[in-house]
Amino acid sequence: MLKPRGILLIRTDRIGELLLTTPAFGAVRESFPSAKITLIVTPSSSPVVEGNPCIDSIVKIDPGPDLDSFAKRLRFVRFLSGSGLDMVIIFNPNKFLNVAGYLAGIPARVGYDRKLGFLLTKVIEDKKYLCEKHEVEYNLELAKAAGAVTPGKKPYFPLAEKDKRAAAEILAHNGIAGGAFIAVHPGTSNPEKLWPAERFALACDKIIDGSGIKVVLVGGEEERTAAGEVKAKMRNPVLDLTGRLALKEFGALLKMSALLISCDSGPVHIASAVDTPVVALFGESRPGGSSKRWGPYGEGHIVIGRPKVADITVEDVFEAVSGKLCKIT
Repeated sequence: MLKPRGILLIRTDRIGELLLTTPAFGAVRESFPSAKITLIVTPSSSPVVEGNPCIDSIVKIDPGPDLDSFAKRLRFVRFLSGSGLDMVIIFNPNKFLNVAGYLAGIPARVGYDRKLGFLLTKVIEDKKYLCEKHEVEYNLELAKAAGAVTPGKKPYFPLAEKDKRAAAEILAHNGIAGGAFIAVHPGTSNPEKLWPAERFALACDKIIDGSGIKVVLVGGEEERTAAGEVKAKMRNPVLDLTGRLALKEFGALLKMSALLISCDSGPVHIASAVDTPVVALFGESRPGGSSKRWGPYGEGHIVIGRPKVADITVEDVFEAVSGKLCKIT
């Protein structure tokens, strides 16, 4: 097959998964520099890739409400048919998306051997559940199957100057105008990944008492309750910005922070993408949830892994943080 002129990339799940696919996007762009690359993502995840130079256009689709009827699905297939696409790479297996690529007549259809994978022209075995390598490497493996080179690049989270200014203004307005601070993210979408709020509170108090460094609680709107519980149990004052930042501002704030302490969640990957060290708390026995696959990618991070996240102690976290605090304070 000739080099594709139009390539569709699909990743329609959460922020962290999308971010960990950006090295694969870079591999595709590097291998097919003249191709027009379109990316389909969910509306909530789209800020992760807005401004990414590897992508020419972004289409925002939520596979639930946006493809929940025959008419909507037919329009989507017609859209694909008329988009001049030579190749589609589906990074998260989906029955309808496999069907749609086939019905649209896209010549090269690449993905995993699951969910009607026989409709694809190139498949690889989906062994992600074994957690034998990092999610970044799995995504690069799929890009390689599509003919892309796979350079070892880290995830990319584009930030504009306006995002950095906005984050700095929010911090200044709340009394943190310069100086070191650490970000703490106590929430997560999966209850099995949660570290108890009282332990987060004790760890934050211990860090503040020992170093005097400021602590900022962060997270999305849906995590306000988790952050509020931590704040309520702390002795020391803490700035709670949970649910108060747009995603780009959130990334800019993490870039300004000296360190992120977090459960296994999307902010771990945003922080590592903007070169902020992470102390990540993992329950390693959760099926498919090993830190080998989902831990912060790159150097300079610390993973505290126990069979269950509840097995992690306050002292475990403080000891992991203390060595880095010596360099920041």
